[in-house]
Amino acid sequence: MNLSHICDRLSFFQELYRKNRNRQAELFNRFERYLAQYKGDKEIDRSSEAASVVRNITYELVESQVSTQIPAPCAQAKHYTEQNDRNAKAIERLCTQLRDELPFEKLNDQDERYTYIYGGSVWLAEWDNTLLYRGVTGGVRVSCLNPLDFVPEAGVYEIEDMEYCFLRFSTTKNAIIRRFALPESEIPLLSAEGNEDDIVEMIVCFWKDDEGHICQFIYSGDAVLSDVEDYYARKTQVCKRCGKKRLLCHCDTPSLIWASEEEEILTEDIHLEDGRVIPALSPVIKDGFCEETLAPTRLPYYRPHRFPIVIRKNTSEEKSLFGQSDCEFIRPQQQQINKIETRILQKLMRSGITPILPDDAELTLDNSVFGQVIKLRTGDEKERYGVLDTTPSIAQDIQQSERLYEHAKRILGITDTYLGMSDSTAQSGFAKQIQVEQAAGRLDSKRKMKQAAYADLDRILFEFYLAYADEPRPLSYRDAFGKPHHTAFSRYDFLIYDTESDTYTYDDGFLFSVDQNGAIEQQRDALWQKNLENLQAGTLGDPADPATLLHYWQCQERAHYPYARENVEYFQALTEKEQAPLPQDAPAPPERSPETNAKKT
Repeated sequence: MNLSHICDRLSFFQELYRKNRNRQAELFNRFERYLAQYKGDKEIDRSSEAASVVRNITYELVESQVSTQIPAPCAQAKHYTEQNDRNAKAIERLCTQLRDELPFEKLNDQDERYTYIYGGSVWLAEWDNTLLYRGVTGGVRVSCLNPLDFVPEAGVYEIEDMEYCFLRFSTTKNAIIRRFALPESEIPLLSAEGNEDDIVEMIVCFWKDDEGHICQFIYSGDAVLSDVEDYYARKTQVCKRCGKKRLLCHCDTPSLIWASEEEEILTEDIHLEDGRVIPALSPVIKDGFCEETLAPTRLPYYRPHRFPIVIRKNTSEEKSLFGQSDCEFIRPQQQQINKIETRILQKLMRSGITPILPDDAELTLDNSVFGQVIKLRTGDEKERYGVLDTTPSIAQDIQQSERLYEHAKRILGITDTYLGMSDSTAQSGFAKQIQVEQAAGRLDSKRKMKQAAYADLDRILFEFYLAYADEPRPLSYRDAFGKPHHTAFSRYDFLIYDTESDTYTYDDGFLFSVDQNGAIEQQRDALWQKNLENLQAGTLGDPADPATLLHYWQCQERAHYPYARENVEYFQALTEKEQAPLPQDAPAPPERSPETNAKKT
């Protein structure tokens, strides 16, 4: 979008937000209806009478699909070289460490429910230069947002194809003032969120300019909080009069503006992981010839080129940015079950036992429980009295309610085995295992969409560190023997020098996916048992050999078996003691004659 000719940018973005919000009002109404259904709404569609009883099968079936497994990152180079493979491993270790540092367990918990309720979730990644940790500056922040707070460009169904999109946040006035240094004169312009005076609504718009660069505009009510063009470019303050940076400007009245930094000028040599060195001074090349003079080496800054937003779909739906909602497909069954359960309650409330009395019977009543007293006259017979049971049958209602519940489970591909309920259809343990795998396989499409979203998120995180991580980021990992190693992620390792043009470029050509073994590693009980079976079967070596036992406990340590580290240290010390050479001054063992060996045998 070309906004250079628009003077009142605030009005432009306010109208753009309102227009797209209104055009997708039906989508947001459905989202609110799905959320109400998940929470046990009593409303009956196309009926003025609400249900009195809700059997919330929607909540039950959605919660049964929630998975705590977080996909493990996997990166591969498009073209294999030792350097590319080493860089791919650095990317994987970086993303793995970010999984541990960031609250991904909490984010995954939100993401799972958003996806099944609304049909999708929204992930936002941001680079924060205010984060400081052990001598490094800057880091990423990751958020999982409710789809109700995301307003996409209407009529566009892929985030990469959009020209703009909006995010809505609820925050406090103090947070706005502290983050954007808002003057007091503009505080009354902030829009209040609901009836809370201290809570305000903040709208963030990401949009593309004519060159495809990502830009950002933030406002709240009638107050402009931020207006940044070329959002990913590094910014520095320069004087408009002399063209120098703010610290180097000596003008009497400097006119400071924000300008993008395109290159980095080296002041010292940079040593790379593979032993290469990027010199601080490089020969000057003019007209294709190398001159004898040296000049400071200039390195380009990497610039991401995509929105910092990832959409996770539940299952794909035609002409839809989000996927299909589970609430939508089981809503008819939920509504019918609510009607039937209400009817069951009504039958039970209206039922009762009515006494049958002769005309001349004397009946005394009061308001207490069992307060009815029938007085028989002397010589009267009890057979003259009786009861009429008016309790209706609810067997068919219960049967139909369970039948609809089974319909809902079949629609979502959920079986009793998957829910952990009793299921007698599998007679053997192997049949039960096959049944569980088959039930999980029917939901594999949703897992694939989750893996695809995490792969896109890992790419964004990698591009952020490639663009802004000036200092090497320390990383740690364990090798196949369980030994810890320390390495670092450096953006300079991804630089490629072109001898023809005498320029450096960043290699970002990596394929992102998830490690399929990552989910297996989270099933610790199964891994512990499998490692023990491998030891007993001899696949790790002789079970009596201390080296084999060391390998076994190293495998258990990687699977987080309790107290495995102590056993690793024990067998490691035992193995090193057996492999230690004898001292040179130690006497050699005496040689035995064949007769002595025979006697000993």
